[in-house]
Amino acid sequence: MRASGQPNPPPPSGRTSARSNSGATTGSNEPSPFPPLRHVLSNPFVLTVTVLAVILTVVSTVFAAADADGDALIGNGMFAGPMLATFAVVMQVLWRRGGNVLDTLRRTMVYSPVVAFLTAVAGFVTTWVPSVAGAMASSRRPSGFHYWFEEPHPFVLPFLAGWFLGMLAGLVATLLVVLIFAYRRPRDFAAANMNDLSPKHAVRVRRANIALAWLLILVFLVPTLIVWGAEEARAGSVLEAAQNTLLLFTDPGSYLADAAWIVGLALIPVGIGLTIFIVRTQRVDRAARRAAGVPVGLSAQDDDAERSA
Repeated sequence: MRASGQPNPPPPSGRTSARSNSGATTGSNEPSPFPPLRHVLSNPFVLTVTVLAVILTVVSTVFAAADADGDALIGNGMFAGPMLATFAVVMQVLWRRGGNVLDTLRRTMVYSPVVAFLTAVAGFVTTWVPSVAGAMASSRRPSGFHYWFEEPHPFVLPFLAGWFLGMLAGLVATLLVVLIFAYRRPRDFAAANMNDLSPKHAVRVRRANIALAWLLILVFLVPTLIVWGAEEARAGSVLEAAQNTLLLFTDPGSYLADAAWIVGLALIPVGIGLTIFIVRTQRVDRAARRAAGVPVGLSAQDDDAERSA
């Protein structure tokens, strides 16, 4: 027995306190799902991808300087660098130890403007190199037109275009990561979605999250198909577009937009069906969602009642 008045020993530190802090390294030395941004930006893979994007921008700027009519595809490298780099950095979540599906959005939002700024600065400085500036000036039309450089030393357009394309590529990569996590790492996906992680709900939670991954893809795909298809289609109505879709196999180049319009419309009920399936199938961690201020949602059967049964 412990003598009265003798102080109790402090509780063991380490694993419990480390696990309670989601932003720190755990007691097993596993990296946090959300490492500090400086760790992300200083990661060797991220640095390598960024350097390659800058090199691509510089090379593209050099070749584009003499291409006043925009005939060479290499000039697009000034805008492709941030797009390719952001896509690669977001996809790194797949093989990063402790990678978290929610980290993809943070990388998309934070890294895309950083790499766009660096590549825009690199392109801007390259246009000041005497040989490049001379090629740019000599290739301009008498009116001063240049396909790639309407201004003598552009910066704003490459930065904004690179940022936009980088975010777009990051979103595409995010959807791919979500889909792969849903199939290959269902428990990580369920934890990010604050689902019930108990073994008895594992199968239905996995099915619901696979449906959710495809639904997220449809959220972006359906409007794109409908808007682009309606604007570029030869048809003037949905009925005419449906008829033109049958001609896709005989003349794909002429009726691709018509088919895209119809496919986009046809995928709407698919999305509605997936939504109903998710609501009826998923099982959520009510305590975790209430603590995070996230709506608990409804399901086919009340989870609390099912647990008490």
